[in-house]
Amino acid sequence: MNRAVDLVRQVLDAEQPRNVTPASVTVTGESTEVGIILLPHQDLGGYSLVLWLDDRRAALGWAGLKDLARHDDIDLAHWVSQVNESASDADSAIRAALAAELDRPIRVTIRKTRIRRRRQRWCAIESSNRWLESYAFDVPERDVVQLGPEGEVEVTTLRGPSRPSIRRQPPVTEWRRWADAAWTTP
Repeated sequence: MNRAVDLVRQVLDAEQPRNVTPASVTVTGESTEVGIILLPHQDLGGYSLVLWLDDRRAALGWAGLKDLARHDDIDLAHWVSQVNESASDADSAIRAALAAELDRPIRVTIRKTRIRRRRQRWCAIESSNRWLESYAFDVPERDVVQLGPEGEVEVTTLRGPSRPSIRRQPPVTEWRRWADAAWTTP
């Protein structure tokens, strides 16, 4: 797991993405054989780039993460790339894949639910010519006045600098009940 944390740190230090706060990068796992690193967008609630690392592969995916008590949200991630761990250049391939994901466009929309008529923030990434959507968070009524026309699409990336009009910080405090910070920050 330390190797994966080091790889993520190297990419973040080299690329300096504006929409990833280093203090929010979180480490969790599924047993001792699986390490998971979460890189949340600073404004999209828990919508995150997920690095899954086990002894066979490293996989990158995107997920809307709310609670880490169970890893159901991680299990529903949209996996977009994979690196074979036995490859001689696995570390450089993981770094390259992470850097590429920093530039992947994230389509951000607001939808009204059918029954209770609440507004929700949804995020989507494009993979294989399909938009893969994930729920991010409910939009409080007080923020509804900021909304543009229903269905308006905003686009952001982890690299930035673009930021959505309605913002919610990642639920890092909730996550830390079940997971750890990737590193200590001054």
